[in-house]
Amino acid sequence: MQTIRDIRQSNEGVVIPSSYTANGWSSVLSHEMNVLFQALCYVTTKYETKAEMEAALKEFKALEGTFTAPVKKQFKSEEDYNGYVNLLKRFKAFLSRSNYEYPTSLEEAVALFEKWGLVIDKGDVWDVPVYPFPDAADLFQLNEAETLALAHVKLEALVHPIFSRLIMMLHEKDENSFTLSKTELKSMLNTNDEMLAEVLIKLTPYMEEAVEGILEIPEDESMTFTVVWERVYEDFLGEQFSKNVQ
Repeated sequence: MQTIRDIRQSNEGVVIPSSYTANGWSSVLSHEMNVLFQALCYVTTKYETKAEMEAALKEFKALEGTFTAPVKKQFKSEEDYNGYVNLLKRFKAFLSRSNYEYPTSLEEAVALFEKWGLVIDKGDVWDVPVYPFPDAADLFQLNEAETLALAHVKLEALVHPIFSRLIMMLHEKDENSFTLSKTELKSMLNTNDEMLAEVLIKLTPYMEEAVEGILEIPEDESMTFTVVWERVYEDFLGEQFSKNVQ
């Protein structure tokens, strides 16, 4: 098993396992628990003992008042308060379906993470797995809609980096229109037929006009398409290059 403490010395920033999102955790856990997991990754990266980690967790402003009963005066409006209470009820029901109780303290939340394998208690220190990483679908009772949603999250986690690479390669050419075959695209992206098909589906909304029958086009037959970069800037490039394009 590879953990944050195994790799943190070679990483200047905070190590947050990508599988936390890819394996569905950020989708099924509450906002507070997502914040806590990121905080645990931070203290695991930065500190040497559990005592130091516990002290640092208590200093996180984003964790103040979490896992306690919500109070109306903490919210800007009654609508915000009611919205939060409803979300919390739904999440508590989700956990209850799998025989888990929603934590009422930071300590109980960390204990749940340990039970799920998201945090490793090594006695005098905490650690967080990087690989292999637990899969939320293996630990919770999911209905059909939730199962499909998590499958989509996992697929998106695989497709998005390759799609990102394609967007960057096309953007570097400083053009709008491109003529390429699937063979050329697979070579550019170093990927296979199945993943290329998903990438092309993801690219289609950013085309001026969709390529008819794009998935049935033969491997070596060139296809011409025009990218509408304004759509890309809004949905994709802005995430990384907002200062450059806005």
